[in-house]
Amino acid sequence: MKSNLSFALLAAVAFAVVTALPRGVEAQSKLPPRDQPSISVQETASTGERTYVVQAGDSLWAIAEELYGEPWYWPSLWSYNPQITNPHLIFPGDLLYLSRRASAVTKTKVVTFSSSRYDTKSRPISVLARRVGYISERDYRESGVIEASREEKNMLGELDETYARFRIERCKPRSFAEAATGDKAGETPAVTGPCVRNDDRFVLYRVEREVFHPVTKQRVGFKINFLGEGKVLFNDKPLVKMLLTKSYTEISRGDLVTNLFQPLEFVRPARNEKELFGVIVDFHHESTAAGQEHYVYIDKGTDDGVKRGNRFAVLFRGDGLFGATGKALEDFPDEQIGEAMVVEPYARYSLAILTRSVREIERGMAAVMPKDY
Repeated sequence: MKSNLSFALLAAVAFAVVTALPRGVEAQSKLPPRDQPSISVQETASTGERTYVVQAGDSLWAIAEELYGEPWYWPSLWSYNPQITNPHLIFPGDLLYLSRRASAVTKTKVVTFSSSRYDTKSRPISVLARRVGYISERDYRESGVIEASREEKNMLGELDETYARFRIERCKPRSFAEAATGDKAGETPAVTGPCVRNDDRFVLYRVEREVFHPVTKQRVGFKINFLGEGKVLFNDKPLVKMLLTKSYTEISRGDLVTNLFQPLEFVRPARNEKELFGVIVDFHHESTAAGQEHYVYIDKGTDDGVKRGNRFAVLFRGDGLFGATGKALEDFPDEQIGEAMVVEPYARYSLAILTRSVREIERGMAAVMPKDY
């Protein structure tokens, strides 16, 4: 009985070895030859996506180097596989997608950029702009000067009365005979040209520094600090009497007076009626570069046809890292890196706010106002 049982057991073992041997040989025949890459990529039948099965000793770094030729692509490979929570922990048997996943229903392909990722399309943006401190050369020459005060104090403030000498003429009405024949009854006698009237309101300011054109090196204006507002009470004497209606800081003798403007203004885009080529002259803030929401000065103004709401495209030419100079610049195309909307145009210069930028804006960069933009 025992001999029969032993014989049956040996026969079963022999049968298992014989039947398993061909399967082992067949499995070994599917292994890649030694001279072929150990990483194999297969196509998924349902979507056509490229996938890879992680092997022992693999890492995202090694897989990216093998498949893409660049190990630094491993973050992109990781982004295609959100099921991997830790990029340093992948295990044999894990399935990796080698490109952005497509839909199993629509069989869409991986999306790639066919044009620049830097959008240059016009946007109908409106801004609430703050009139920051800049004054043109012409306005500076026409500014008045605080020379004295009624109060016995050196530092002046709200509701104090000052005496200012203006560089523009004080308004002088025509004779009553001229007014009677040339104006309707009850109207204020007419005057011509810029002048100072009673009840006129002005802004008081102090110069911070001069502003020079980065290319021509000529002085184009002044960066200023706004101090407050005043109202003309009496202008019959060479020194005009003014009441300080607002003061943002202390006001002193020697401070200047210029035309009133609104500190905040809602600015909407306006169609550019002509094409202009300008330069970024300076920034309002003391910095070597500017970005979105910063204020810049452009060397084109009302004398050139600039209006409030016009937009300039800020251009850059050269290598993004090393730049370029001289004749080498001719080999590069112009790239739009920002957009500036004019907040206040002066005679020859404009204050603008950067509504968009894709890199830092520097002094001396080209600013182009395209026609019909």
